[in-house]
Amino acid sequence: MIKKSKTRWDAATSKRAKRREKHRAGGNSYDNFTTGQGKISRYLLEGQENGLHLSDLVRLTGWTEREVRHRIHLERRQHIPILSNNKDGYFLPGSPQERAACVRSMRHRAGEILAAARAIEGHTEIEGQVSMVRQ
Repeated sequence: MIKKSKTRWDAATSKRAKRREKHRAGGNSYDNFTTGQGKISRYLLEGQENGLHLSDLVRLTGWTEREVRHRIHLERRQHIPILSNNKDGYFLPGSPQERAACVRSMRHRAGEILAAARAIEGHTEIEGQVSMVRQ
């Protein structure tokens, strides 16, 4: 005899549905496609406490991780403020402080990438590399 679990298979989705109702009550409907919001941002709620991780967005949209990231990139380029952090995932700004924290994090990452590129660019010899130039 197979024992059935009493846990709903869609428990996480149920929690998200409650947030969706809260979201609609706030006047930001998931189903209103005329608002100018893109396809990813319609799944997002305001505030980092309501963030969705990449895996959640993949499950909701049916797209690959790469496609979700690409669409987030495109929406951000259209000035739709999709914020993110490592802990909470993706979300819409719930406060000016959240927006500022996300921008600060992005600028820090950009600086780290530029510093690494400069280091690679400026370091022409690789440790242990044999030189082919005659002396």
